Amino acid sequence: MIVAWFAGLSLLYWLAVFLVCGQAGFPLDDSFIHLQFARNLYEHGQMAFNEGVLSSGSTAPLWPMLIALTYPLVRNWYLTSYVLASLCSLGTALAVYGIMRNWTGRQELARWAGLLTVLLAPTLVQGYTGMESAAYSLCFLIGLWFYGRASQRLLATVCFTTCVWLRPEFLVMLPLIALELAVSARRAGAGWLWRFVKSVSPHLAVWTVVIAAYAAYNYHQDGHFVPNTFSAKAVAPGFARPAWLDGLPAAIKRGNPLYVVTAVLVWPTLVLFVAGAGLGVNCAPLAFGVREAIVAQWRSTSPVASARRLAVLSLVGYPWLRGFVDSGGVLLFQFQRYYAHLTPLLILVVIGALPLTGTLVERRFWSWRGRSLDFQRRQTFRWAVPCFVVTGALCVLAVWNINSMQLPIARWVQEHTAEDDVIAANDIGAIGFISRRPILDTVGLVEPELVEHYMNGGAILDYLRKKNPAYVIIFPRWYKDLSCRQDMLEPVYSVKLAFNVICGGSDMIVYRPKWRDADSVRIGGMFPAN
Repeated sequence: MIVAWFAGLSLLYWLAVFLVCGQAGFPLDDSFIHLQFARNLYEHGQMAFNEGVLSSGSTAPLWPMLIALTYPLVRNWYLTSYVLASLCSLGTALAVYGIMRNWTGRQELARWAGLLTVLLAPTLVQGYTGMESAAYSLCFLIGLWFYGRASQRLLATVCFTTCVWLRPEFLVMLPLIALELAVSARRAGAGWLWRFVKSVSPHLAVWTVVIAAYAAYNYHQDGHFVPNTFSAKAVAPGFARPAWLDGLPAAIKRGNPLYVVTAVLVWPTLVLFVAGAGLGVNCAPLAFGVREAIVAQWRSTSPVASARRLAVLSLVGYPWLRGFVDSGGVLLFQFQRYYAHLTPLLILVVIGALPLTGTLVERRFWSWRGRSLDFQRRQTFRWAVPCFVVTGALCVLAVWNINSMQLPIARWVQEHTAEDDVIAANDIGAIGFISRRPILDTVGLVEPELVEHYMNGGAILDYLRKKNPAYVIIFPRWYKDLSCRQDMLEPVYSVKLAFNVICGGSDMIVYRPKWRDADSVRIGGMFPAN
């Protein structure tokens, strides 16, 4: 039934995409970044965005590796991404079914949880965003499944460490696992400290190897132990983010005591609150029952009590710990690309506690105590269906946005530039993948030198003049000081969206730098704005 629901809803999604957009596509420009890395890996054996320039600009290096490995079987980059991610999304729903059945021994609860996972945002659409979200969600759930058995907990740690190669934030699982092992050891009685040291040691060994390998990979790519994306987003001041929103690494680098205090005391808790609110939007019935469910799961003495506790710790601790580094990327941001596993976790925690609590919701203003299981199940589905419709519609509109803006500009670049012309852009995915031109990333995600320039107090205009790109393509609202310099930049082509739901701005403009020698520029004429 879960497979049938997933297939049927996928068909509805793609019918909507082709009716609205006329062709397939991705709802995020970053999806093309993964394809660019995958294509260069397949064609040249390099993890690189620009051919011949190794880069740690992919925060999920395992994902383009998987795409590159699968491509020979499919022979289409779009379709390869869809196949891999949709299988992972379906696997996420099936994993929830399997874990629930393992935890409760009740097939009706397992089927309910699996079907809700298909419906609730954004499990299904994650299969077609082109991002790594579905893969790390599945990998995390497999790890949680293994964690339920003491003999397989090391396998669970292997799964969690694999998630690091799909989203580096999964490093926060190390302290969460250590805390759960400490609680388990403490509950076993006297001598708990020695039991804890003994149980945590192999996990620490695995994590040490993986962290060292991850750091070595990044260093091999571009000479830094952390991904360049971390420096660009979390530390470098050139990224479009106000200083007061700094996470802890950026606040420490600035040396501002007030920002450091805010990064420690405010942003983690706020991120946790916003994540909780996002889960509530996904499925309010489950959110209203989460308090009783967390207490029941934490107190469980079942054979899988450790997995139940780790699920609770992950549901609360993952967004809270992530908030120390990044105050943005809230739950509903870009179809939950940073928090894909939290919705399945909420389903597992709340429905998995039903045999212990007897009801999903116990509140004075909305109490289901005494209600039949069928009633409670129907109510969750009644909330989940419109949630799926809204999320699916937003995803379709996002595909339309990307197809209407980034793709035409990428084709313009392909038609009006030479193969060796460097193109500066702040949305680099589709432009780089389709045009096959060398890209200068004005955000710095795949441009370590620009990150260093920002960290040293440099301005983007100075860097552009130094690198001398053929064209500069930006959202004007991201670079107001740059876009107003008509003495430096001449607009030659632009795209304006009538209705924007996903892009960084409604306008994207192609500028020709006026400081370039006119004889070396391939202008191709002046083009009117769309």
